[in-house]
Amino acid sequence: MPVNGIRQEFELTTRSQYSKVDCEIGLKVVGKELPNLAVLGDALEKAVEVIQRIVTESYAKVPERVSST
Repeated sequence: MPVNGIRQEFELTTRSQYSKVDCEIGLKVVGKELPNLAVLGDALEKAVEVIQRIVTESYAKVPERVSST
């Protein structure tokens, strides 16, 4: 079966603009009727935006560390 794929590497911001991690996201479509790469590229860009937003929001309120001493 034909395969069409695309991937993107980028820096993902976590706690602040100085706290970043390397990230790689890929999209692979297998089938007889494949979308063109422009469609996959747009979908991947939207996925990156959603992932970045969710990760950043998850770090908005970090629970306080409790000292066990």
